[in-house]
Amino acid sequence: MAEAPTASTEQDDYRERYEQLLGELGRLEDHDQELGGLLKLTLSRVLFAVDKAYPELADAAARIRDKARKQDEHAFEVGRLKGELEDLARRIRELEASQPDVDDQPEPAPASHGTHNGSAAHVREVLPLLLDRIAFVDSLEGRRARLIAAIDDPSDRTLPSILIDRAATLINDMRQAIEKEKGELTRFLEQVTEALADIDQFSQAQSDDLAVQRDARLKLDDSLRQQVDDIDAQVESADDLDGLKLVVRERINRIRQQVQAFQQGEERRQEDVEADNEKLRQRLARLEDQTRMLEEQLKQSEAKLFRDNLTGLPNRLAFDHRVRLEMARMRRDETPLTLAIWDLDRFKEINDQLGHQAGDKTLIIVAQTFMKLIRDVDMIARFGGEEFVMLLPTAAGDDALKVVERIREKLTRTKLRYRGREIGVTASCGLAEFEPNEEMETVFSRADDALYQAKEQGRNRCVLSADPVD
Repeated sequence: MAEAPTASTEQDDYRERYEQLLGELGRLEDHDQELGGLLKLTLSRVLFAVDKAYPELADAAARIRDKARKQDEHAFEVGRLKGELEDLARRIRELEASQPDVDDQPEPAPASHGTHNGSAAHVREVLPLLLDRIAFVDSLEGRRARLIAAIDDPSDRTLPSILIDRAATLINDMRQAIEKEKGELTRFLEQVTEALADIDQFSQAQSDDLAVQRDARLKLDDSLRQQVDDIDAQVESADDLDGLKLVVRERINRIRQQVQAFQQGEERRQEDVEADNEKLRQRLARLEDQTRMLEEQLKQSEAKLFRDNLTGLPNRLAFDHRVRLEMARMRRDETPLTLAIWDLDRFKEINDQLGHQAGDKTLIIVAQTFMKLIRDVDMIARFGGEEFVMLLPTAAGDDALKVVERIREKLTRTKLRYRGREIGVTASCGLAEFEPNEEMETVFSRADDALYQAKEQGRNRCVLSADPVD
């Protein structure tokens, strides 16, 4: 009998794929939760800006903030606040529309309006940082880039309330895109589950068929043995040769009929098994094609979710994933681990004086320099804006300081040319070595404090944080 498509092997293969796909679904859900947290953070910061800029709307902003606070950030839905936010945006637009156009004023705007102007500046400062930390799908990347360009454009007159609305809409659309991808993955997992059930059923059918075949062979063996025994008995007791020939011929015909019936039964079973095999092969071939397509989509999605669009470096989501692994390894193997936070010095001046294209080129060159100089075991990620974070496994604080000093010196010697102008690049760095039971937030805070010290001491230097105080 022809072999089936090794049902147990297929089953193991698809169970392994099933587990991988479940892992991908979990990562998508993690990213969805991060988006919820960022959206909640965005809303909170914007509402605090509203408090400062529009004191007359402080009560309304506080009510929205209180409702948002009660939502779990892992399942945060801004749609639940749609009515309140639309009402708040309408009232902000009314206040903004009631203010005289600055271009028509010979004198500076009154002090009370200065607060509103400060709010606009705050919104234009905060929104790009938040949007820069979100890994958007390709279909939304263009909208993100256009929104950031509008926010960064000094001549853009779009009201802050509209910019906030566009940012919130963009983040919500990103969440919907992830939900759609999760839905497609969930449906495919259901198909894989059905295929596994079919393989289980096919395996059981094969086992049942083998049992039937075994019983048929046993019956044939018993029947043949009985026929042979009868022939032996007839030979022993036969007195007439012609009569013996007749009996033997009759027994042989019975044996031939039984063998023929067995063969026909085997052929029917063979045809049934081959038909089932072909159905299963076709089903698995279709599933295999779908699996390859989905795996490619997931690879692209994962590459997008874990990569910074501008520099190609790992992004904050990739860093968060890696730091958990490195902290677990540090505690298990009792090896050192150091965190370094980098910040480009006076980067805003490059953007303001030469434009954002020059700033983008600077970030790309700096990222390439980092990648060339870090050790194989290190990780460098863009954390947002001009800030980068680095993990240095197996490196104690003093050793890590030597590594980052070498990188800092290389950056200092790096000169970029943009439209005929030379751009010098320097960076400051703060480091902190992990303590065995120290939480990530604490280490990050110590490294951030060390970075602040580096800035205060004149920039273009690296500072190692002292051990945490118990």
